[in-house]
Amino acid sequence: MFLKFNRNNKLPNILSQFEQKSVDLKGFSFQLRRAHVADIDMLVNIEEAVYAGTAPWLLRDFLSELSRPNVRLYLVVERNGQVIGFAGVAYQRDQRDMHITNIAIVPVWQNKGLGTLIINELLDFSRQLGVDTMSLEARASNRSAIVLYTRLGFQQSGIKKGYYIGDHEDAISMVNNLDSKTRNN
Repeated sequence: MFLKFNRNNKLPNILSQFEQKSVDLKGFSFQLRRAHVADIDMLVNIEEAVYAGTAPWLLRDFLSELSRPNVRLYLVVERNGQVIGFAGVAYQRDQRDMHITNIAIVPVWQNKGLGTLIINELLDFSRQLGVDTMSLEARASNRSAIVLYTRLGFQQSGIKKGYYIGDHEDAISMVNNLDSKTRNN
């Protein structure tokens, strides 16, 4: 799956200028910041926890993505200095689309609003860049993710048969038209 997003599409240098933020959510304080190469082991560990020991992305995949700060944006959510979630996007210049490549939250922190927080941050940042759409794929069986994405303004745009490597599960393609929309919660 990683190779599907490994294109040489460039964004303005503003992509590398994402500012770290402190965020309070449901009585907890979090830091939202750009991911660094030093975070890669934790990103892989989070994926292994989320995907029951079989992380879809390997260390080399994250290394490749994070080594291109002007064409990719990966954000991490930290609590007390510990990375507990992340999401990444890749710009598809020909479509003026920001594509969510990967998102995962440590299981004990799921269903607490962190997925919404990080996706809304990426949506807002994409609007600031003047991007037209944000897109993603979700496993057809991942109903909770599809419900979340729908609540955040994404609409189903198609089905990709056999999309996922390994089990060949179908993916639901979704898109959010960013033109002057207000933030969804």
